[in-house]
Amino acid sequence: MPTSNHFGIFKSKSAKQLAIKYNLDLTNKNAYIHDDEYISYYDVKFIVDNLWLDHFMYNSSKPAIVTSYEYSQIYYDLKTKYPHCIV
Repeated sequence: MPTSNHFGIFKSKSAKQLAIKYNLDLTNKNAYIHDDEYISYYDVKFIVDNLWLDHFMYNSSKPAIVTSYEYSQIYYDLKTKYPHCIV
């Protein structure tokens, strides 16, 4: 008997929680770039990273409310991951 997924279109609780934090679509799989039956944490993280890159590169509004420590950590992580995008 197949097990049911308690996270809707998401593969894991962490993927769904991240989507909720950033107010992303919770029901439409087409809103995500994915290759699997369920939306993975990395599929959601890809979108979140791009929202933050937009913020840092073009001074758009912050995609979520975060502490100053989290903000610095996000900046550092993205600067390390995409050094050519963030000056």
